[in-house]
Amino acid sequence: MKTPLESRKAQITVFIILGIIIVLSVGIYSYMRTTGISPTQIFQPKAPPVVQFIDACIEKTATDALTIMGSQGGYISIPLDIALNPTRNLNLIPGVGGAVSPKVPFWYFDAQTQVPGIGFMELQTENYINDNLGFCLRNFSEMRDEYIITEKSGYSSDVVFTDSEVVVGLDYKVDIQPRGSEEVTEQDKFIVRLDVPIKRMHQLAVELLEAENRQTFFENLTVDMMASHPDDEIPFTGLSFDCVRKQWLVSEIKKKLIDVLEPAIDGVRFDSTDHPPFLAKEDDYIRIQKAVDDWRESEIRKPLQLPKDIPSDAYDYFQFFFHFTDNEDDYQDLKVVSKYDRGWGLRLMATPSQYGVMKSSTQSLASEVMQMLLCLNSFHFVYDVTYPVMISINAPEALHRTGFAFRFAFPVQIFHNRPDRSLLPTTIIEPTEFASDYCDFLGDETHTIIARDIITNAELSRVNLSFRCFTELCQLGRTRTDNRHLQWTGNFPEGCYGATIGANRSGYIYTEKQHDGSDPFYIDMYPSQQVKFDIKRHTETEPDVARFLEPDMYAIINVEHRDPPLSIYDIFGEEDRFNRSNTFELLRADATYDLNILLVRRVSEDEDMIIGGWMGNWSVRMEDMLDAKKIVFHVPQKYPSPQTEADMIKVFELMGNRSLMPQAVPEIIRADEYTGGQEGN
Repeated sequence: MKTPLESRKAQITVFIILGIIIVLSVGIYSYMRTTGISPTQIFQPKAPPVVQFIDACIEKTATDALTIMGSQGGYISIPLDIALNPTRNLNLIPGVGGAVSPKVPFWYFDAQTQVPGIGFMELQTENYINDNLGFCLRNFSEMRDEYIITEKSGYSSDVVFTDSEVVVGLDYKVDIQPRGSEEVTEQDKFIVRLDVPIKRMHQLAVELLEAENRQTFFENLTVDMMASHPDDEIPFTGLSFDCVRKQWLVSEIKKKLIDVLEPAIDGVRFDSTDHPPFLAKEDDYIRIQKAVDDWRESEIRKPLQLPKDIPSDAYDYFQFFFHFTDNEDDYQDLKVVSKYDRGWGLRLMATPSQYGVMKSSTQSLASEVMQMLLCLNSFHFVYDVTYPVMISINAPEALHRTGFAFRFAFPVQIFHNRPDRSLLPTTIIEPTEFASDYCDFLGDETHTIIARDIITNAELSRVNLSFRCFTELCQLGRTRTDNRHLQWTGNFPEGCYGATIGANRSGYIYTEKQHDGSDPFYIDMYPSQQVKFDIKRHTETEPDVARFLEPDMYAIINVEHRDPPLSIYDIFGEEDRFNRSNTFELLRADATYDLNILLVRRVSEDEDMIIGGWMGNWSVRMEDMLDAKKIVFHVPQKYPSPQTEADMIKVFELMGNRSLMPQAVPEIIRADEYTGGQEGN
């Protein structure tokens, strides 16, 4: 039997041991707080503190990777061809350019849907952990006073996204020995689970985008919001007996549209997700829709009979509720928010309009019956509208209820009052590896590519072919004869679907085409013609006389062709007439170009003045381009130089109205007419 003194000593010993454990735990916790590590859910009570620390660093580094990825549409590092191209991303801080400002990549752009796949996202996460885990571990500098830590290998991560979590495995051999102890803990595998359902969030994002591409929900919403305005605010089509010509400012229409779009886009609710509930049951709204559908389909038009007690939020249900999926997948644990901010910009063009002003047309009608003059005032306008929308998918319970967000963006596009969402097949980015030697890892399947002249259908030799998968560009080689065809046959780099094949050959326009799996794969190329060019001006006072530019003049030339895509931009000065290397590459085919030329005079070091130019469509026949050597762009010039606003209006009328100066049209000089010297002044 123990004496009271012995019992008291035993109690004191227990308290001392507990105190040491508490002090040690507080020390580890304090260190973790200073390094930014949050407590992990997989701490093993019997595991040494060093193992717990490694687990915590894995969780922190993986969380950082997922957070960056979620904020950038599935990319940890946005490729430069996306980050530096304003048509392929949403800049969240307008005015800050380059790769510095935060951006959300467009998953839809230029009629293509390009989405980073799960495999690619897992690979990015692994690379991020491998590159950044050391910044958290810091060579265990704060723990080596108490432990002998011997690293037996480097570390390599393996990341798997599941529907409910992210599993991170780390291969890392390390021996841990408390100082003063013979016991050594050998650890070679670490596993951490993060409660982030990123795979389901990605699946939801893809479903939303595909539904938008099919249904054009946001485009229809935009047109409806515009059409809900009276004609005196946003006009579409109208007719009235009024002698006063109506006018609208494009800038005012744009401002009104932005004012209604911001709250409208923010107020969209998404079916099958955790959204604010509507006032009535789903069946009540379905009955309303059925009554309207039956009325529309009835052969005998009767008054519309709507159900009684229509919910007060019925308009919101039918206008701002996105039914994006018919699948049974339930996303009730996820919240979806759509966003548009006026700072992101909106492009609006109205046709017809001139100098930012839209006008109705008036017509006088004589009425013999009423013995009076009637005025008919009519208008019909079409709009082209483009603006970005960002979708944020939120998992409030993720990351120990701190929440996780995954977002992506796309442009809303309206062309001539109609949704414009031309589509090519969706590209899912699923590379097996993106190492520096990516082009050396070839697949087993053999592919054949044949390049053809689109005019003659003749097969082409010496065509340099390239293979572009996401940011990787690989050179395939040249087409050559196999005694039957002029072709290239070989293996593509593995792990890429829907890659872009590029074709380049002298005398032809560079051409790209998405590989669709067909074999042989044909890529048709437009022949091109290199031509010199010059600018000559025609004044109002002597329109038949063509003059070279004066020393204080220059011309800004822009030539555009849509299909195949061709874009030329040049600034041509008086001294450039003697530069024989100045050439354009134009199509050797029937083509219609969008030609814009500004004729500019330098007034002073700080001021330039537009004095003429040419705007409009320029149609060219193939037979005229076969032996073309030079293009002379004849442009009208306002003379004397414009001094007033009315004069500037006259300048733009000269530029766009061919009837005012029919002499000023582009001139093609063929080989038999070209001497290589200067034409007469």
